[in-house]
Amino acid sequence: MTDPRSGRGPGVSLERVDGPAKLSGRCRYLPDLRVPGMLYACQVTSPHAHARILGIDAGAARARPGVHAVLTAADVPGENRIGAVIDDGQPLLAEGSARYAGECLAVVAAETEALAREAAALVAARLEPLPALLDLEAAMAAADAGINARGPVAAEARVTKGDAARALAGADAVVEGTFRTAPQEHFYLEPQGALARPEADGGVTVLGSLQCPFYVQTAVARTAGLPLSKVRVIQTPTGGAFGGKEDLPNEICGRAALLALATGRPVRLVLERREDLAATSKRHPFLIHGRLGATRDGRLLALDLRQDAEAGAWASLSAPVMYRAAVQGAGPYEIPHVRVETRAWYTHHPPNGAFRGFGGPQAAFAHERLVDMMAGALDMDPVELRRRNLLRPGGRTATGHRVEEGVGALETLERCAAAARAGEDAVAPPTADANRWLLATGYASVVYGNCLGKAGWHLDGAGAYLQVHRDGSVSCAVGLIEMGQGAETVITQFVAEALGVPPERVHLLPVDTALVPDCGPTVASRNVIMSGNAILDAGRRLRGRLAALAAERLGGEAADIRFAAGRVAGPRGEMAFDELADEAWRRNLNLAAEGWWHVPPLDFDVATGRGEAYFAYSFATQAARVAVDRLTGQVRLLKVWAAHDVGRAVNPAGIEAQVEGGVAQGLGLAVTERLVRADGRTLTDNLSTYTIPTSVEAPDVETLVVEAPHPLGPGGAKSLGEPALIPTAAAIANAVSRAVGAPVDALPMDPERVLALVEQGHHGQDPLF
Repeated sequence: MTDPRSGRGPGVSLERVDGPAKLSGRCRYLPDLRVPGMLYACQVTSPHAHARILGIDAGAARARPGVHAVLTAADVPGENRIGAVIDDGQPLLAEGSARYAGECLAVVAAETEALAREAAALVAARLEPLPALLDLEAAMAAADAGINARGPVAAEARVTKGDAARALAGADAVVEGTFRTAPQEHFYLEPQGALARPEADGGVTVLGSLQCPFYVQTAVARTAGLPLSKVRVIQTPTGGAFGGKEDLPNEICGRAALLALATGRPVRLVLERREDLAATSKRHPFLIHGRLGATRDGRLLALDLRQDAEAGAWASLSAPVMYRAAVQGAGPYEIPHVRVETRAWYTHHPPNGAFRGFGGPQAAFAHERLVDMMAGALDMDPVELRRRNLLRPGGRTATGHRVEEGVGALETLERCAAAARAGEDAVAPPTADANRWLLATGYASVVYGNCLGKAGWHLDGAGAYLQVHRDGSVSCAVGLIEMGQGAETVITQFVAEALGVPPERVHLLPVDTALVPDCGPTVASRNVIMSGNAILDAGRRLRGRLAALAAERLGGEAADIRFAAGRVAGPRGEMAFDELADEAWRRNLNLAAEGWWHVPPLDFDVATGRGEAYFAYSFATQAARVAVDRLTGQVRLLKVWAAHDVGRAVNPAGIEAQVEGGVAQGLGLAVTERLVRADGRTLTDNLSTYTIPTSVEAPDVETLVVEAPHPLGPGGAKSLGEPALIPTAAAIANAVSRAVGAPVDALPMDPERVLALVEQGHHGQDPLF
């Protein structure tokens, strides 16, 4: 595949930059944001997992002095539907029935936050509780629970290659397992929030803590009955997201916007932490059954994988999550026969949606446990089994996609294994009582399809706007957002590289739907690839104009002119970029350009799961050194060696930060984070009951950068943010399995479960039992 515009890759050489992420000073975080005349909003939500709405009486609330509006489904001026990917009827305000505890029934706007909450408590919703389906296996067993008119399955995907059943029947060795993962909360630092302002032309401007401004623009326009041209969305500095602010802001921003339009005043809606945690999307819990077959000499022959997940009450982002889980279900290995079936089932829990990794961590847990189980069955070193089967250039993925360039899977394994084996003995147990601890190292290798793939190809384009000012400074606008991942730093580097100016001369504008065309969602670790390529495209256009002008003074042709470090050089000398910019302004030269890049067309058959699922792939191998307490079952993650194929390391410091954060989040999925619900209501709704890893639990992380550039990545760069997390839980699980001598088949590995495994693996052999 080639760049659809040029027929070749971008062909740039980015200078490495080691440094801290560039922090935005554009405006304040939403919880601190105030504007004159602002009203405060509060939601009225269902306490039941499933209930028929018999009526909503807002009379007492509306009569309260200082209350300006109470809106229900009957007050939605446009369509009461907000589905971002699948239109399965998800409403902005519940209509007819409430399908999960926390679903919004009404929304209130008042002069103060306290008054808004008091008024919300006065809204009387008459609800008839109905039976609720709250278990994944029960949803799978039910013929059709009637949760959604589309049927019991919210989304599904599959991959077929060869004949898995026949190959398994003829394999020398077959291993089989059933694996479970639990929901995981994003726990971003800043809760969901939005501020909406009505405009004089009847439109609305929305400021939000969000990932996908163009999703929000579409949802607000649809529910408000406005054209897209009258809805402007500006992303405010966002205190974390991890996928949790992909489609959820459609709801928060949509409700704030309707209140602003109804009252004629700005309205701010910010959730409290308990509200956010109780009713927002989570990582999909999975139930996976798999069989893996191999030859005696360790060649993987076949994989048969059935992956079932809980979608919750609405489809949300289940479709792309199922797609990625299916495509990546066989891991980074060349297996000739593959069958993967993946489905998401409706239940009466809050919708599960996007979360860093998009089904990848759940799939990796299953396929990497199966690989380790096969190593045991063959009495083979787990690293050697992976080495014999990892994709090489010219190999074919599980979907049959031949990959020729940017294939660094084997190097990640070799670098990771060499570092781990050289250093694992130096990693000390947590306490001096060494006999108390069982130590082991586990490995996990993964593949990650870059950007949205065939399932989201229609969204996989992005634009950038560059303007050179007469003093030589540069403004840049892109449509993909900074949310703490360091995107602003890398985008600044791309602009500086594209025009040959110092990074400090680059000013990034707030992400604003009025400044750039629809760039799709800021998800799937696509920011660097999409924005980077769009910036380089705009830069080429500007450099072409400026080079022609510079050649008049510096000699030669435009192709002879070089831009670097704020200087412009030609055959007869050089000049300052600032001087050239001023001259261009005086000559009425157009000093602005829009760039655009989109993923090339992908030849993929969705029905069979065959073909080019993604245009490029990132690879990673992580090794986890763990200590298991024989007395308590506690798991301590001591060190992680993380080798990641990033294509081109644009910002090594940023890479280390991404990997360290991903490992911490993977540790939470594997060990510490347990979401507890009762009757559909979330009980672990704060940090005292929902335990995320802290700096005390965070391990030492050694990041090993592997560069296998892809020609269509900007400068060869590939995705990293999500691959940083995907292998971690699987590597920890494999390490714990080796330490205790018993198979780990469920996440999280809480102490009670691990202690039972210790007793299972060591009973009769250990003097402690």
